[in-house]
Amino acid sequence: MNTAAVSEPGPTLLVVTPVPPPDIPTPAGSVISLPSKTQQAPSPSGLVGSATVEALDPAANERAVVCAMSCKVAQAALEVLSGVRSVQQLSRWLNTRCLSALTTRARLHAEAARVELRRHSRTEENVHTLYHQPLVHSVHCSAVAPGVYESSVVVADKTKFRAIAIRFEQSQGLWKVTALHIG
Repeated sequence: MNTAAVSEPGPTLLVVTPVPPPDIPTPAGSVISLPSKTQQAPSPSGLVGSATVEALDPAANERAVVCAMSCKVAQAALEVLSGVRSVQQLSRWLNTRCLSALTTRARLHAEAARVELRRHSRTEENVHTLYHQPLVHSVHCSAVAPGVYESSVVVADKTKFRAIAIRFEQSQGLWKVTALHIG
């Protein structure tokens, strides 16, 4: 590679000129030309070169967004049930029916936890359970209809694995959870 530097009063300018590769003779038929990752797609008029094709699945980006939202909503729902997170923090994502069902289940879960704490507080007064954040192990999303996705999430809770089924529907450009089932 040849380089040349030109010095003028002020900043130094570095000019790089490419050197052509040496001519290496190759036997005829041994070189295979592979297509690049982005290929030219024919235009409606039949001419090549007007558009590029980058992905075979046009809904791949949308599915990736829904999978990411599924992880966050599932983890947050389990945090609501354990009492670490407020139900109102999920009001943006859940429709009213799912929000009221999660609120009821969180209230029942909190009452059961208080009863369990009272039962064990007499025998083990100095033992406290630390909070374990639920970890998402797997997510599977599938498109049911245009603008509707269903996903299943496997989450490790304190002592067990839980399955969570979520249905997302797109309404006015926003994704809302219309069904949430926690196993």
